[in-house]
Amino acid sequence: MSIQLSTLPNGFRVLTDHLPHLGTITSGVWVGVGARNERPEVNGIAHFLEHMIFKGTASRDALAIALEIENRGGEFNAFTDYDVTAYYAQMASTHVEVSCDIIGDIVLNSVFPQEEVEKERGVVIQEIGRYADEPEDVVYEALRRTAFQGQALGRPILGPRENVAGFGREHLLDYVAHYDPRRMVYVVSGNVDHDTVVRRAEALFGHLTPKDAPFQERVANTGGAALLQREAEQVHFMAAFPGAGIDDADSYPLRHLANILGGGMTSRLFQEIREKRGLVYSVYSAPLQYQDGGALSFYAGTGVEEVAELVPVFFEELRKARDGVTEAELQRSKEQLRFSVGKSLESTMRRADRFARTLLRTGEIRSIEQIFERIDSVTPADVAAVANRVFAGPMAVSAVGVLDHLPSYEDMQGMLKAA
Repeated sequence: MSIQLSTLPNGFRVLTDHLPHLGTITSGVWVGVGARNERPEVNGIAHFLEHMIFKGTASRDALAIALEIENRGGEFNAFTDYDVTAYYAQMASTHVEVSCDIIGDIVLNSVFPQEEVEKERGVVIQEIGRYADEPEDVVYEALRRTAFQGQALGRPILGPRENVAGFGREHLLDYVAHYDPRRMVYVVSGNVDHDTVVRRAEALFGHLTPKDAPFQERVANTGGAALLQREAEQVHFMAAFPGAGIDDADSYPLRHLANILGGGMTSRLFQEIREKRGLVYSVYSAPLQYQDGGALSFYAGTGVEEVAELVPVFFEELRKARDGVTEAELQRSKEQLRFSVGKSLESTMRRADRFARTLLRTGEIRSIEQIFERIDSVTPADVAAVANRVFAGPMAVSAVGVLDHLPSYEDMQGMLKAA
Protein backbone atom coordinates (compact mmCIF):
# COMPACT_ATOMS: atom_id res chain seq x y z
CA MET A 1 0.00 0.00 0.00
CA SER A 2 1.72 3.17 -1.23
CA ILE A 3 0.18 5.91 0.90
CA GLN A 4 1.83 9.24 1.57
CA LEU A 5 0.68 11.91 3.99
CA SER A 6 1.86 15.51 4.19
CA THR A 7 0.70 18.19 6.60
CA LEU A 8 0.84 21.85 5.59
CA PRO A 9 2.00 24.46 8.13
CA ASN A 10 -1.63 25.38 8.91
CA GLY A 11 -2.55 21.77 9.75
CA PHE A 12 -4.28 20.94 6.45
CA ARG A 13 -3.43 17.37 5.43
CA VAL A 14 -2.82 15.89 1.99
CA LEU A 15 -3.07 12.14 1.53
CA THR A 16 -2.35 10.25 -1.68
CA ASP A 17 -2.99 6.58 -2.33
CA HIS A 18 -0.80 5.65 -5.30
CA LEU A 19 -2.29 2.94 -7.55
CA PRO A 20 -0.15 3.06 -10.71
CA HIS A 21 -2.12 0.38 -12.55
CA LEU A 22 -5.27 2.52 -12.66
CA GLY A 23 -6.21 5.16 -15.20
CA THR A 24 -8.70 6.98 -12.97
CA ILE A 25 -8.70 8.82 -9.66
CA THR A 26 -11.06 9.75 -6.88
CA SER A 27 -10.09 13.10 -5.39
CA GLY A 28 -11.80 15.25 -2.84
CA VAL A 29 -11.89 17.08 0.44
CA TRP A 30 -13.12 15.28 3.54
CA VAL A 31 -14.03 17.55 6.45
CA GLY A 32 -14.28 16.29 10.01
CA VAL A 33 -17.59 17.97 10.79
CA GLY A 34 -21.13 16.86 10.05
CA ALA A 35 -24.61 16.63 11.47
CA ARG A 36 -23.40 16.00 15.05
CA ASN A 37 -21.87 19.48 15.03
CA GLU A 38 -25.27 21.16 14.59
CA ARG A 39 -27.32 22.78 17.32
CA PRO A 40 -31.06 21.96 17.20
CA GLU A 41 -32.05 25.23 15.56
CA VAL A 42 -29.78 24.57 12.56
CA ASN A 43 -30.20 20.78 12.34
CA GLY A 44 -29.95 19.93 8.65
CA ILE A 45 -27.55 22.73 7.64
CA ALA A 46 -24.58 20.41 6.94
CA HIS A 47 -26.70 18.42 4.49
CA PHE A 48 -28.14 21.61 2.95
CA LEU A 49 -24.60 22.89 2.48
CA GLU A 50 -23.72 19.66 0.67
CA HIS A 51 -26.56 20.38 -1.78
CA MET A 52 -25.51 24.00 -2.25
CA ILE A 53 -21.76 23.53 -2.67
CA PHE A 54 -21.97 22.86 -6.42
CA LYS A 55 -24.28 25.81 -7.15
CA GLY A 56 -21.60 28.31 -8.07
CA THR A 57 -18.43 30.06 -6.94
CA ALA A 58 -17.00 33.52 -7.46
CA SER A 59 -15.51 32.38 -10.80
CA ARG A 60 -17.76 29.49 -11.95
CA ASP A 61 -21.52 29.12 -12.04
CA ALA A 62 -23.15 25.73 -11.48
CA LEU A 63 -23.15 24.85 -15.19
CA ALA A 64 -19.48 25.79 -15.59
CA ILE A 65 -18.56 23.48 -12.69
CA ALA A 66 -20.50 20.61 -14.23
CA LEU A 67 -19.04 21.23 -17.70
CA GLU A 68 -15.44 21.35 -16.46
CA ILE A 69 -15.88 17.93 -14.91
CA GLU A 70 -18.15 16.22 -17.43
CA ASN A 71 -16.30 17.56 -20.50
CA ARG A 72 -13.42 15.47 -19.19
CA GLY A 73 -15.66 12.43 -18.70
CA GLY A 74 -15.73 12.83 -14.95
CA GLU A 75 -18.35 12.73 -12.21
CA PHE A 76 -18.75 14.67 -8.99
CA ASN A 77 -20.74 14.14 -5.84
CA ALA A 78 -20.86 14.78 -2.09
CA PHE A 79 -22.26 13.24 1.08
CA THR A 80 -22.99 14.22 4.67
CA ASP A 81 -22.60 11.94 7.67
CA TYR A 82 -22.77 12.70 11.38
CA ASP A 83 -19.03 13.26 11.77
CA VAL A 84 -17.78 13.88 8.23
CA THR A 85 -18.73 15.74 5.05
CA ALA A 86 -17.06 14.97 1.73
CA TYR A 87 -16.90 16.63 -1.68
CA TYR A 88 -15.25 14.59 -4.41
CA ALA A 89 -14.77 14.03 -8.13
CA GLN A 90 -13.86 10.95 -10.16
CA MET A 91 -11.92 11.55 -13.35
CA ALA A 92 -9.13 10.23 -15.54
CA SER A 93 -5.81 10.45 -13.71
CA THR A 94 -4.47 12.88 -16.33
CA HIS A 95 -6.89 15.50 -14.95
CA VAL A 96 -5.75 15.39 -11.33
CA GLU A 97 -4.76 19.07 -11.20
CA VAL A 98 -8.07 20.16 -12.74
CA SER A 99 -9.91 18.01 -10.22
CA CYS A 100 -7.97 19.57 -7.36
CA ASP A 101 -8.67 23.10 -8.61
CA ILE A 102 -12.42 22.52 -8.96
CA ILE A 103 -12.80 20.83 -5.56
CA GLY A 104 -10.76 23.61 -3.97
CA ASP A 105 -12.90 26.27 -5.66
CA ILE A 106 -16.24 24.88 -4.52
CA VAL A 107 -15.09 24.25 -0.94
CA LEU A 108 -13.47 27.66 -0.51
CA ASN A 109 -15.30 30.01 -2.84
CA SER A 110 -18.95 28.96 -3.07
CA VAL A 111 -21.20 32.02 -3.05
CA PHE A 112 -24.55 30.32 -2.36
CA PRO A 113 -26.77 32.45 -4.63
CA GLN A 114 -30.07 33.20 -2.90
CA GLU A 115 -32.09 32.10 -5.93
CA GLU A 116 -30.33 28.72 -5.79
CA VAL A 117 -30.99 28.51 -2.05
CA GLU A 118 -34.70 28.91 -2.74
CA LYS A 119 -34.72 26.21 -5.45
CA GLU A 120 -32.66 23.73 -3.47
CA ARG A 121 -34.81 24.24 -0.39
CA GLY A 122 -37.68 22.61 -2.24
CA VAL A 123 -35.47 19.74 -3.38
CA VAL A 124 -34.36 18.95 0.18
CA ILE A 125 -37.93 19.17 1.51
CA GLN A 126 -38.94 16.64 -1.16
CA GLU A 127 -36.05 14.44 -0.01
CA ILE A 128 -37.30 14.63 3.58
CA GLY A 129 -40.76 13.60 2.39
CA ARG A 130 -39.37 10.64 0.47
CA TYR A 131 -37.65 9.28 3.57
CA ALA A 132 -40.81 9.81 5.62
CA ASP A 133 -42.61 7.42 3.24
CA GLU A 134 -40.09 4.61 3.83
CA PRO A 135 -40.85 2.60 7.01
CA GLU A 136 -37.26 1.33 7.30
CA ASP A 137 -35.99 4.91 7.31
CA VAL A 138 -38.67 5.99 9.79
CA VAL A 139 -37.89 3.18 12.24
CA TYR A 140 -34.15 3.91 11.97
CA GLU A 141 -34.61 7.63 12.68
CA ALA A 142 -36.89 6.76 15.61
CA LEU A 143 -34.24 4.43 17.01
CA ARG A 144 -31.51 7.06 16.77
CA ARG A 145 -33.77 9.63 18.40
CA THR A 146 -34.35 7.23 21.31
CA ALA A 147 -30.81 5.82 21.62
CA PHE A 148 -29.25 9.31 21.60
CA GLN A 149 -32.03 11.35 23.21
CA GLY A 150 -31.54 15.09 23.11
CA GLN A 151 -28.26 14.87 21.20
CA ALA A 152 -27.28 15.85 17.67
CA LEU A 153 -26.57 12.16 16.99
CA GLY A 154 -30.26 11.52 17.58
CA ARG A 155 -31.47 14.11 15.11
CA PRO A 156 -31.86 13.37 11.38
CA ILE A 157 -29.09 14.38 9.00
CA LEU A 158 -31.62 16.01 6.67
CA GLY A 159 -33.13 18.06 9.51
CA PRO A 160 -36.81 18.93 9.98
CA ARG A 161 -38.83 20.71 7.30
CA GLU A 162 -39.23 23.83 9.42
CA ASN A 163 -35.46 24.28 9.71
CA VAL A 164 -34.87 23.78 5.99
CA ALA A 165 -37.69 26.21 5.21
CA GLY A 166 -35.84 28.90 7.16
CA PHE A 167 -32.28 28.39 5.93
CA GLY A 168 -30.64 31.28 4.08
CA ARG A 169 -27.18 32.23 2.82
CA GLU A 170 -26.17 33.40 6.27
CA HIS A 171 -26.70 29.94 7.75
CA LEU A 172 -24.53 28.35 5.07
CA LEU A 173 -21.75 30.90 5.57
CA ASP A 174 -21.90 30.43 9.35
CA TYR A 175 -21.60 26.66 9.06
CA VAL A 176 -18.81 26.59 6.48
CA ALA A 177 -16.81 28.67 8.97
CA HIS A 178 -16.33 25.35 10.85
CA TYR A 179 -14.06 24.21 8.03
CA ASP A 180 -10.84 24.44 10.00
CA PRO A 181 -7.77 23.29 8.02
CA ARG A 182 -6.82 21.02 10.95
CA ARG A 183 -10.10 19.17 10.45
CA MET A 184 -9.70 18.77 6.68
CA VAL A 185 -7.88 16.32 4.44
CA TYR A 186 -7.47 16.35 0.68
CA VAL A 187 -7.37 12.75 -0.58
CA VAL A 188 -6.48 11.40 -4.01
CA SER A 189 -6.68 7.66 -4.70
CA GLY A 190 -5.44 6.34 -8.05
CA ASN A 191 -2.53 6.88 -10.40
CA VAL A 192 -1.25 10.10 -8.88
CA ASP A 193 2.01 11.83 -7.94
CA HIS A 194 2.06 12.92 -4.31
CA ASP A 195 4.24 16.00 -4.76
CA THR A 196 1.99 17.32 -7.53
CA VAL A 197 -1.07 17.08 -5.30
CA VAL A 198 0.73 18.68 -2.36
CA ARG A 199 1.76 21.66 -4.49
CA ARG A 200 -1.79 22.22 -5.74
CA ALA A 201 -3.29 21.74 -2.27
CA GLU A 202 -0.82 24.17 -0.73
CA ALA A 203 -1.67 26.80 -3.33
CA LEU A 204 -5.39 26.36 -2.67
CA PHE A 205 -5.63 25.62 1.05
CA GLY A 206 -2.35 26.85 2.51
CA HIS A 207 -3.78 30.25 3.44
CA LEU A 208 -6.56 28.89 5.68
CA THR A 209 -6.33 29.76 9.36
CA PRO A 210 -7.42 27.67 12.39
CA LYS A 211 -10.94 28.17 13.73
CA ASP A 212 -12.61 27.64 17.08
CA ALA A 213 -13.66 24.06 17.80
CA PRO A 214 -17.20 23.36 16.55
CA PHE A 215 -20.13 22.49 18.78
CA GLN A 216 -20.06 18.81 19.76
CA GLU A 217 -21.51 16.74 22.60
CA ARG A 218 -20.02 13.50 23.84
CA VAL A 219 -21.92 10.34 22.96
CA ALA A 220 -24.41 9.38 25.66
CA ASN A 221 -26.49 6.22 25.24
CA THR A 222 -30.03 6.32 26.57
CA GLY A 223 -32.90 3.88 26.63
CA GLY A 224 -36.61 3.96 25.91
CA ALA A 225 -39.11 3.08 23.21
CA ALA A 226 -40.46 4.85 20.12
CA LEU A 227 -43.49 2.87 18.96
CA LEU A 228 -45.20 4.33 15.89
CA GLN A 229 -48.56 2.93 14.84
CA ARG A 230 -48.98 2.91 11.07
CA GLU A 231 -51.14 0.87 8.69
CA ALA A 232 -48.72 -1.46 6.94
CA GLU A 233 -48.26 -5.08 5.96
CA GLN A 234 -45.07 -5.40 8.01
CA VAL A 235 -43.80 -4.45 11.42
CA HIS A 236 -40.32 -2.92 11.30
CA PHE A 237 -38.54 -3.50 14.61
CA MET A 238 -35.17 -2.20 15.82
CA ALA A 239 -33.17 -2.28 19.04
CA ALA A 240 -29.94 -0.56 20.08
CA PHE A 241 -27.46 -0.85 22.94
CA PRO A 242 -24.33 1.11 23.98
CA GLY A 243 -21.50 0.59 21.53
CA ALA A 244 -17.82 1.46 21.40
CA GLY A 245 -15.71 4.23 19.93
CA ILE A 246 -13.46 3.67 16.94
CA ASP A 247 -10.34 3.31 19.08
CA ASP A 248 -11.99 1.76 22.13
CA ALA A 249 -10.54 -1.58 23.23
CA ASP A 250 -14.00 -3.05 22.61
CA SER A 251 -14.19 -1.78 19.03
CA TYR A 252 -13.19 -4.96 17.21
CA PRO A 253 -14.82 -7.38 19.68
CA LEU A 254 -18.03 -5.38 19.12
CA ARG A 255 -17.69 -5.73 15.34
CA HIS A 256 -17.31 -9.47 15.71
CA LEU A 257 -20.32 -9.62 18.06
CA ALA A 258 -22.42 -7.72 15.50
CA ASN A 259 -21.23 -9.99 12.71
CA ILE A 260 -21.81 -13.25 14.60
CA LEU A 261 -25.31 -12.18 15.65
CA GLY A 262 -26.52 -10.58 12.44
CA GLY A 263 -23.81 -10.19 9.82
CA GLY A 264 -24.73 -12.78 7.20
CA MET A 265 -26.63 -15.92 6.27
CA THR A 266 -24.77 -18.00 8.86
CA SER A 267 -25.34 -15.48 11.65
CA ARG A 268 -27.28 -16.58 14.70
CA LEU A 269 -30.24 -14.27 14.14
CA PHE A 270 -30.56 -15.15 10.46
CA GLN A 271 -30.38 -18.87 11.14
CA GLU A 272 -32.79 -18.87 14.07
CA ILE A 273 -35.32 -16.26 12.97
CA ARG A 274 -35.38 -16.66 9.22
CA GLU A 275 -34.07 -20.12 8.34
CA LYS A 276 -35.56 -22.14 11.22
CA ARG A 277 -38.74 -20.18 11.90
CA GLY A 278 -39.43 -18.25 8.68
CA LEU A 279 -40.42 -15.15 10.63
CA VAL A 280 -38.57 -12.51 8.59
CA TYR A 281 -37.24 -11.66 5.19
CA SER A 282 -34.52 -9.41 6.58
CA VAL A 283 -32.69 -9.40 9.91
CA TYR A 284 -29.28 -7.87 10.57
CA SER A 285 -27.10 -6.01 13.04
CA ALA A 286 -24.90 -2.97 12.54
CA PRO A 287 -22.48 -1.14 14.84
CA LEU A 288 -22.59 2.66 14.78
CA GLN A 289 -19.11 3.86 15.71
CA TYR A 290 -17.75 7.36 16.24
CA GLN A 291 -14.57 8.64 17.81
CA ASP A 292 -16.03 8.71 21.31
CA GLY A 293 -18.72 6.03 21.33
CA GLY A 294 -21.68 4.68 19.43
CA ALA A 295 -24.31 1.96 19.49
CA LEU A 296 -24.93 -1.62 18.42
CA SER A 297 -28.20 -1.77 16.48
CA PHE A 298 -30.41 -4.56 15.17
CA TYR A 299 -33.21 -4.62 12.59
CA ALA A 300 -35.93 -7.16 11.74
CA GLY A 301 -38.97 -6.87 9.49
CA THR A 302 -41.83 -9.27 10.17
CA GLY A 303 -45.60 -9.74 9.97
CA VAL A 304 -48.16 -8.07 12.21
CA GLU A 305 -48.88 -11.28 14.15
CA GLU A 306 -45.42 -12.84 13.78
CA VAL A 307 -43.82 -10.03 15.79
CA ALA A 308 -45.16 -11.65 18.97
CA GLU A 309 -42.99 -14.70 18.28
CA LEU A 310 -40.02 -12.85 16.80
CA VAL A 311 -39.28 -10.52 19.72
CA PRO A 312 -38.78 -13.20 22.40
CA VAL A 313 -36.59 -15.25 20.04
CA PHE A 314 -34.55 -12.15 19.22
CA PHE A 315 -33.84 -11.41 22.87
CA GLU A 316 -33.09 -15.06 23.57
CA GLU A 317 -30.31 -14.93 20.98
CA LEU A 318 -28.88 -11.79 22.59
CA ARG A 319 -28.89 -13.52 25.98
CA LYS A 320 -27.11 -16.55 24.55
CA ALA A 321 -24.34 -14.31 23.20
CA ARG A 322 -23.47 -13.32 26.76
CA ASP A 323 -22.45 -16.94 27.37
CA GLY A 324 -19.87 -16.70 24.60
CA VAL A 325 -19.25 -17.61 20.99
CA THR A 326 -17.45 -20.59 19.50
CA GLU A 327 -14.00 -20.61 17.96
CA ALA A 328 -15.61 -21.63 14.66
CA GLU A 329 -17.99 -18.65 14.72
CA LEU A 330 -15.22 -16.23 15.54
CA GLN A 331 -12.92 -17.62 12.85
CA ARG A 332 -15.70 -17.29 10.27
CA SER A 333 -16.30 -13.71 11.42
CA LYS A 334 -12.60 -12.91 11.04
CA GLU A 335 -12.64 -14.23 7.47
CA GLN A 336 -15.76 -12.21 6.70
CA LEU A 337 -14.37 -8.97 8.13
CA ARG A 338 -11.05 -9.43 6.34
CA PHE A 339 -12.91 -9.99 3.08
CA SER A 340 -15.05 -6.90 3.67
CA VAL A 341 -11.95 -4.76 4.21
CA GLY A 342 -10.25 -6.23 1.15
CA LYS A 343 -13.31 -5.68 -1.02
CA SER A 344 -13.54 -2.05 0.09
CA LEU A 345 -10.00 -1.48 -1.15
CA GLU A 346 -10.92 -2.42 -4.72
CA SER A 347 -12.65 0.93 -5.34
CA THR A 348 -10.80 4.26 -5.38
CA MET A 349 -13.85 5.97 -3.86
CA ARG A 350 -14.11 3.50 -0.99
CA ARG A 351 -10.35 3.62 -0.45
CA ALA A 352 -10.37 7.42 -0.31
CA ASP A 353 -13.32 7.38 2.09
CA ARG A 354 -11.79 4.72 4.37
CA PHE A 355 -8.40 6.46 4.62
CA ALA A 356 -9.93 9.91 5.10
CA ARG A 357 -12.37 8.82 7.81
CA THR A 358 -9.69 6.90 9.68
CA LEU A 359 -7.32 9.85 9.56
CA LEU A 360 -9.98 12.33 10.70
CA ARG A 361 -11.24 10.08 13.49
CA THR A 362 -7.95 8.68 14.81
CA GLY A 363 -5.16 10.85 13.43
CA GLU A 364 -3.61 7.75 11.82
CA ILE A 365 -3.38 5.98 8.51
CA ARG A 366 -3.67 2.24 9.00
CA SER A 367 -2.38 -0.34 6.58
CA ILE A 368 -4.44 -3.36 5.67
CA GLU A 369 -1.98 -5.44 7.70
CA GLN A 370 -2.67 -3.34 10.81
CA ILE A 371 -6.42 -3.68 10.31
CA PHE A 372 -6.15 -7.45 9.85
CA GLU A 373 -4.05 -7.65 13.01
CA ARG A 374 -6.82 -5.96 15.00
CA ILE A 375 -9.44 -8.23 13.46
CA ASP A 376 -7.41 -11.36 14.23
CA SER A 377 -6.39 -10.41 17.78
CA VAL A 378 -9.93 -10.80 19.18
CA THR A 379 -10.64 -13.88 21.32
CA PRO A 380 -13.95 -15.59 22.21
CA ALA A 381 -13.53 -14.22 25.74
CA ASP A 382 -13.30 -10.67 24.31
CA VAL A 383 -16.58 -11.14 22.45
CA ALA A 384 -18.35 -12.57 25.50
CA ALA A 385 -17.10 -9.67 27.63
CA VAL A 386 -18.35 -7.04 25.21
CA ALA A 387 -21.72 -8.84 24.89
CA ASN A 388 -22.15 -8.73 28.68
CA ARG A 389 -21.24 -5.04 28.80
CA VAL A 390 -23.37 -4.00 25.82
CA PHE A 391 -26.52 -5.90 26.77
CA ALA A 392 -26.37 -4.63 30.35
CA GLY A 393 -26.60 -1.04 29.16
CA PRO A 394 -29.63 1.10 28.34
CA MET A 395 -31.82 -0.47 25.65
CA ALA A 396 -33.54 1.61 22.98
CA VAL A 397 -36.23 0.09 20.77
CA SER A 398 -38.32 1.40 17.91
CA ALA A 399 -41.11 -0.12 15.85
CA VAL A 400 -43.28 1.05 12.97
CA GLY A 401 -46.46 -0.66 11.76
CA VAL A 402 -49.53 -2.27 13.27
CA LEU A 403 -48.17 -2.94 16.75
CA ASP A 404 -51.09 -4.74 18.39
CA HIS A 405 -49.01 -7.89 18.95
CA LEU A 406 -45.72 -6.21 19.85
CA PRO A 407 -44.63 -6.94 23.45
CA SER A 408 -44.34 -3.92 25.71
CA TYR A 409 -41.01 -2.24 26.35
CA GLU A 410 -41.11 -3.51 29.93
CA ASP A 411 -41.70 -7.06 28.72
CA MET A 412 -38.75 -6.72 26.33
CA GLN A 413 -36.51 -5.63 29.17
CA GLY A 414 -37.57 -8.73 31.07
CA MET A 415 -36.87 -10.94 28.05
CA LEU A 416 -33.33 -9.58 27.82
CA LYS A 417 -32.67 -10.14 31.53
CA ALA A 418 -34.31 -13.57 31.79
CA ALA A 419 -32.09 -16.29 33.23
